[in-house]
Amino acid sequence: MKIYIKVFLPKEHRDDVGKVKYLYNDRRDTLFAPRVICLMLFVIAVLFFSVIHASAQTEIELDMSAGSKFGEQITFTAKLKSPLQIQSASILIHDMTHATTHIQPVTFDQNGESEFRFDTRQNLIRPFATLLWRYELTLLDGSRMQSQSASIRYDDNRFGWHHIQNGSFNIHWYNGDPDFGTSALNAALAGEQKIAEFFPSGLSSFVDIFIYDNESDLSGALYGAGEDWVTGHADSAAGVITVNIEAGEGQNIIMEQRIPHELMHIILARQVGAGYKNIPAWLREGMAISAELYPNPEYERFLTDAAARDALIPIKDLCASFSPQIDSAFLAYAESRSFTNYLRGQYGVDGLLTLATAYADGVECERGPERAFGSSLAMLERDWRVTILGQDNIASTLGNFAPYIGLLCLVVFFPLIGIMNSMRKKGTSHGR
Repeated sequence: MKIYIKVFLPKEHRDDVGKVKYLYNDRRDTLFAPRVICLMLFVIAVLFFSVIHASAQTEIELDMSAGSKFGEQITFTAKLKSPLQIQSASILIHDMTHATTHIQPVTFDQNGESEFRFDTRQNLIRPFATLLWRYELTLLDGSRMQSQSASIRYDDNRFGWHHIQNGSFNIHWYNGDPDFGTSALNAALAGEQKIAEFFPSGLSSFVDIFIYDNESDLSGALYGAGEDWVTGHADSAAGVITVNIEAGEGQNIIMEQRIPHELMHIILARQVGAGYKNIPAWLREGMAISAELYPNPEYERFLTDAAARDALIPIKDLCASFSPQIDSAFLAYAESRSFTNYLRGQYGVDGLLTLATAYADGVECERGPERAFGSSLAMLERDWRVTILGQDNIASTLGNFAPYIGLLCLVVFFPLIGIMNSMRKKGTSHGR
């Protein structure tokens, strides 16, 4: 027999608390019936008092509005529709995109008006984040009231944006004719089609693509999210891509590189969920470059030259992030692309996704390939260097084990040399 207990709340509270259902199967858990009943009574009591508390907070009637000055502040204004004697008031600002909440005190003047300026740099509000806000008031008699919620998206309003929409994409640009926007849209659609080789399901919600005309304008929208040489950024939580593409000759090739690249970051993050940030930089960027319709031809030249000079960066050093120096960063991108393509050739697209999922689950960088492929990162790197770059197998192996060889010298050989020298000195003294 199965027993169901349902607790229904008043209609106005169902969205916040909902309906609670607990199941007890007396054929399996008869011995624990008292505990189950106590738990049910506890839940009912908690919900009951929650309803009383929520009901005590009467809704305030307010006229509310908000406006922003990008890069500086958001101004929230409110006006009471009827006079109230207020003891204290606060504004709750919830960043829905990045799941953070800010609570700040506010004041209402004698006319029942309030104005609050929220510093978007000091409070680290990222561009294009959606904010939900409301007011909470405590009256002189101790009773509490709260307003309805309103929302605003913190868009970059420094420019007069043009817009075009198709499929899953909203394209925004401020410099260039309508054909410029159409070309950007085509690059996004082509990128989505190529990424379908990895993720057949495609996009589940809209992606906004904001195209800046120069590095300086883009930098102002990144808030220090990248180095000066960064030409694009993907905010997977907001579903927003920002890229630098100057209108003019060569714009289509640049679009077909940068837009699909950033789009892969968005789709990969949506596929693996919250653990996306655990994926090593070399794999995130390697997969993103694989989505580019026309990868930079300089990658191959840079990689070949570094391999010939034995100047490659160990893959394990590309787990956390890339160097801020442009030359080292470019080599890191070139290596990531080549190594990721090598793994794709060995284990297929499914293998790459298995590896990405293992990392998203929290596996450490050097242990991920062991979980996904049964082989260490060092062994895979050695095989990649030999197979793709033609490096000498012995030299590559010694390079991988150089730290251990150095440690062995410190622990064994150097002390052994010291003992032999000591014995030789003793033999010399006896000879005298």
